[in-house]
Amino acid sequence: MRDDKWTLRGTPRSKSLIFLTQCLLCLVLLCLLFLSESNAFAAPKPPSIRFVTLKSGVYLYLDDVARFYGMSTKVEEKEITLSSRYTTVKLAIDSRVMTLNNVQMHLSRAIMQNGKQLLMGKSDFTNLMEPVLRNKTLPRRKVRHILIDPGHGGKDVGAVSGNIYEKNINLQVAQRLAKKLQARGYRVSMTRTKDEDVPLEERVNIAKKLQPDAFISLHCNSASSSVTGLEIYIATPAGDAPTNDNHVSKKACPANAFNTDNAFLAFFAQQAILLRTGMEDRGIRRRRYYVVRNVPFPCMLVEMGFISNKEELAQLRSAYRQEQIADALTEAVGRYKDATK
Repeated sequence: MRDDKWTLRGTPRSKSLIFLTQCLLCLVLLCLLFLSESNAFAAPKPPSIRFVTLKSGVYLYLDDVARFYGMSTKVEEKEITLSSRYTTVKLAIDSRVMTLNNVQMHLSRAIMQNGKQLLMGKSDFTNLMEPVLRNKTLPRRKVRHILIDPGHGGKDVGAVSGNIYEKNINLQVAQRLAKKLQARGYRVSMTRTKDEDVPLEERVNIAKKLQPDAFISLHCNSASSSVTGLEIYIATPAGDAPTNDNHVSKKACPANAFNTDNAFLAFFAQQAILLRTGMEDRGIRRRRYYVVRNVPFPCMLVEMGFISNKEELAQLRSAYRQEQIADALTEAVGRYKDATK
């Protein structure tokens, strides 16, 4: 009787143990299945990119760059096109100009042909293409405070066309931009809020004191009366040559800590302004202008157009064009904020 009672009492326990064991096994199998499915759908590792070191610097194999981004390569004489569903890159052998999704960017080194291989400067890949095409390579930041720098002021009138001074247009656009950024919740500061002379050193000191998340310097261009178009300047990286110059900038400047941020911000600012205005695209360029090289924060200098051209001057003075530029720059800041958060 004792054995029978024990058996009857023990049966539910045995069934419970079996049930629990089965549950645990199912759970383990589900976990293994989930892991295998996750690995199956995980993004494949990008292919590696070969490089070669020449006297003029380190170069990457352009075919490898194309494969890295999942692009095809097409070469017609000296013209090169890398393309995928959403991206088109146009280059040319012996040229320092790249067009990425219809935005012109000036390279530090010309595209080279070395035997049967086409080569691109490693720095141009790292500091221009990568931040635009893969913004996850950007450092994580909180973009909340923007410092706007209306170029010139006071006795420093900037470029002149008749009785029109560049300094006034710069300030007008800056004020419009400040209002738009503030309306979107950004904290906004300005290096000047009226017609006063603020030396370049003081503008940099203001930036160092306020520590903004981005610095936007606004200017108007001047050249012969036939020249028109939009240019944006960012700092030349160490070891690279400035736009339209072969003299290499050997030492790093404070702005070089933000090379990728600068490229991203400038690209989307250039793109947004071009889409709104239809201006001629003179490209994103590299130079070490005083504020561009010395501001230790993400920084770009926007040349909004040529006041030496009669038609472009009339546009720059109009509220409509100033609003277009302010809207475009506000959009670019938003893109940068989203990409780095």
